[in-house]
Amino acid sequence: MSVSGEYFAISIKTLSLSLVLILGLSGCSWFGDKNKGVKPNPLTPLTQRVEIKSRWETNVGSGLSELYRVIPPIIDEDTVYANDYKGQVFAFDRETGAKKWSYNTKLEMAAGVGLGGNLVLLGSLKGDVVALDKDTGEVQWRVIIDSEILAAPQNNGAVVVVQTNDGQLIGLDAKNGQVIWTYSAQLPSLTLRGTAVPQLLGPNIITGFANGKLIALSAVDGTLYWERRVASPQGRSDIERVVDIDGSPVLSGNAIYTTSYNGTLSALSTRGDILWSQENSSHNSPIVIDNRVFVTSAEGFVRAFSAKTGLLLWENKILEGRRLAAPQNLAGFVVTADYEGYVHIFDTQSGGLLDRFRVGSEGIRSPMISDGTYLYALGNDGVLASIAVYLFKKR
Repeated sequence: MSVSGEYFAISIKTLSLSLVLILGLSGCSWFGDKNKGVKPNPLTPLTQRVEIKSRWETNVGSGLSELYRVIPPIIDEDTVYANDYKGQVFAFDRETGAKKWSYNTKLEMAAGVGLGGNLVLLGSLKGDVVALDKDTGEVQWRVIIDSEILAAPQNNGAVVVVQTNDGQLIGLDAKNGQVIWTYSAQLPSLTLRGTAVPQLLGPNIITGFANGKLIALSAVDGTLYWERRVASPQGRSDIERVVDIDGSPVLSGNAIYTTSYNGTLSALSTRGDILWSQENSSHNSPIVIDNRVFVTSAEGFVRAFSAKTGLLLWENKILEGRRLAAPQNLAGFVVTADYEGYVHIFDTQSGGLLDRFRVGSEGIRSPMISDGTYLYALGNDGVLASIAVYLFKKR
């Protein structure tokens, strides 16, 4: 059984726990009870040192709906792809925002678009996996795997990998969608509503699960190479024992960086050995910029750590309680977004807040995507914006 919504970002797999949700989590936000009783910090006036603003804006169908859904856009060389919760998929020109094509799958969705080879890939709440031609939007194949999909399918050109909400990782033939292999993880009864997006690194896959474990396996046949626990259940209540890895792991150099809820930010070797670990609760992916790892915590803090040692370099609490999205790299600055739709830009060295810009009117919960120079953000109301940063000239 699962319950979803802006106020119910918890999945429950046993009926006995449903009463806990109804009685104890009615005020729950995306982060379980981490922000319970914490009033979001108000936005204060800024002394601008840079300016961020949109290059263009357009609309993506019906948006994300009021229910809790994370539907990020994705980019390739010249196109931005995005979808809404009703299953409408759009391709836009990255420079102008002009629509190239659209297709209506007529499937309810809670995950964004995956790319790989010549395919645009989508997964539905009922387990449909749809592959479209990325240049035309024409359907290439469509299969049903009968499990709820909350993360975009990934493709290395030969294998499409789908991670489901019940702990399955499924490898499909990229040519026709036929199942090649299946891996299943044992999950706890109570989890956050969401899954990591599996990372395909050539013939290898790295991903995390709601049991607090990170794994590496073969994309070819699903063979498990290693698994490593990076978060252990602690505390008395079921909520305190939630240890989901919902943020996607990030490979930078020879290290893998991952976050967990009620857990840590951890660095691992490509063989699965833990290099260092620091306390940090988050359901968001980290980002690495210039040998620094940046994270947004469940409390709404923005933190920077040394990528090599894990030393905390700075922490900014100015956005506490504002339900931050995953950090991104915009022209060498670190950016995040909040529940009111403001995109905030920070200096990577000092942690100072430099500027903010609002996208849409209903907030941003989905991860933004960046090509390093420009940022692409999809608001909950369906407003898609291409954002740039401008430096003030010294006088």
